[in-house]
Amino acid sequence: MGSIPRLDETSAREAVVEIGRRMHDRGLIAGAEGNISVRLSSRRLLITPSGVNKGFLRPGDLVTIDLEGRPEEGRRRVSSEVRLHLASYRVREDVGAVIHAHPPTAVALTLAGLSLDLPLVPELLTALGRVPTAPYATPSTEELAEGVAERFREADVVLMERHGAVCLGPDLATAYDRLESLEHNARIAWMAFTVGSPAPLPATERARLERMAAADRGRR
Repeated sequence: MGSIPRLDETSAREAVVEIGRRMHDRGLIAGAEGNISVRLSSRRLLITPSGVNKGFLRPGDLVTIDLEGRPEEGRRRVSSEVRLHLASYRVREDVGAVIHAHPPTAVALTLAGLSLDLPLVPELLTALGRVPTAPYATPSTEELAEGVAERFREADVVLMERHGAVCLGPDLATAYDRLESLEHNARIAWMAFTVGSPAPLPATERARLERMAAADRGRR
């Protein structure tokens, strides 16, 4: 595993606040929805608190926790989806940031039983790779966390039926870019299914695009 660049805690707090504002401004979350975490070290995480609108976070609102989810200090309650974040970091030691959001078009696709795991456009594969959908499980439970984390062994983005999406990245900017790209591609799929019955990319082309994406990652 390559080393993950770490932000100092002050910079990490500022970055999480900025990403929370962008998620709110772009309608990827509403109210107190969603949560964001960053790996500060091999044993410490920074995570958003429970019950706070992520569009109006302040750096001091964020909570530092260990890998068992125990807060180090502070009066804020840790995010209710902390299990989801912890499970994701456990299965992917290469990950430096986790974002959980409720992108409306992507969630709507799961309600309609439509999957992004059979992509319609090449950009979805090159930007995101596979996008599996985890079956419904009650939010904030260990069942949900484990079901999503298992899919992260082969994917960086996972949809949760009826609930939202989780995006991983080596850093916060990459995880956020994947969230934006997910919703953008979901909108394309939604529009296509609204006016017709689009066919997914052929299997041979999907395999070729996956090889190209893997080669591109290897050059970075």
